[in-house]
Amino acid sequence: MSPLITETYRGSRVLVTGGAGFIGAATLRLLLAHRPAKVVVADIWENGLAELVRDLRAEGSVPDGTILEPRLVDVTGPLIDRVVRDDGPFDVVLAFAAAKHVRTERDAISALQMLNVNINGTYRVLKAAAESNPDCRLFMVSTDKAADPSSLMGASKRVMEELVMSELPSVTTTRFANVAFSTGSLLENWLIRLGRHHALPVPANTQRYFVRQAEAGQICLLASIAEPGSIIVPSDNAIDSVELTLALERMLDFLEIPRREVQLSEAAGHSDDRTARVLITARDTAGEKSAEVFVGSSEQRVAWLPGLDFVRSTLPRRDCRDLARWIEHATRAEPGPGIDEILSRVEEAVPEFVHVTSGLRLDDRI
Repeated sequence: MSPLITETYRGSRVLVTGGAGFIGAATLRLLLAHRPAKVVVADIWENGLAELVRDLRAEGSVPDGTILEPRLVDVTGPLIDRVVRDDGPFDVVLAFAAAKHVRTERDAISALQMLNVNINGTYRVLKAAAESNPDCRLFMVSTDKAADPSSLMGASKRVMEELVMSELPSVTTTRFANVAFSTGSLLENWLIRLGRHHALPVPANTQRYFVRQAEAGQICLLASIAEPGSIIVPSDNAIDSVELTLALERMLDFLEIPRREVQLSEAAGHSDDRTARVLITARDTAGEKSAEVFVGSSEQRVAWLPGLDFVRSTLPRRDCRDLARWIEHATRAEPGPGIDEILSRVEEAVPEFVHVTSGLRLDDRI
């Protein structure tokens, strides 16, 4: 990795929000090797935070002289400001805290929580850190779904990019692919379902990019030292997309588990044999694209490092402050807005947001 990474992190004070998550933890393990002075890991996931600290201690991943402090805190609440005040000032902040599921747009309450975490929560912690130390390096993780978004989750990340990078121009970010077998992912869920002898659902005609957990951490660490205002993405042909049905076949072949395709009527319940039941479903639920991209229609690539590019927008940054304030107010409003009003507000702020609308939801399926 770049010598600038060691220069940035050695002896530094680092805040990692959402650090108990799959990508945050992968990045944390890498940065600890550069011997920071202090790392504060903030997360609302209490069990995940406890397991992360246990693992890091047991692995010997925390260098001598590095202080590691877990903090149970919500990035949307005032206690995150206290973390910045009491544990800082920080030299680097890595913001991973997020609601990441497309299925989270299932209802207005869940959608508002996702928008508030991804937009206001991210902005809140980065702004507080910048005010405490104007020289602080600021990084937030985005997603490939932010490029020409079709779901509220993708749109929330696009608004996050626009808001934070217009208000805090020194911030860097990255969009990359699905992280294979990450917590809550379809690939991880297949393994869980196999252990429970459940059927394995997979959407037809759906392409996705995948990276390994360590690769995700490497991309984030490199993006954190990129020039201010950078959006970092994998280069063309650096990773290949794969059909999800083929990904499932490869996984079962690797595990040497036979399979048979079943219809919905055969999918419920437990299987008594070792044969995996595969349920191929139509890709007809809300927010789902047939394939993801890293660069939107109003953006261009510029080469950076081998395998990684900058993204440059051909349009000026949008002012999304009104939407961010509306979201924060809407979380407390009585009565609160419905999902149609939420979609309308986001579409107004992000014209390239073309929502894939459907009366069908992932939560209504096996």
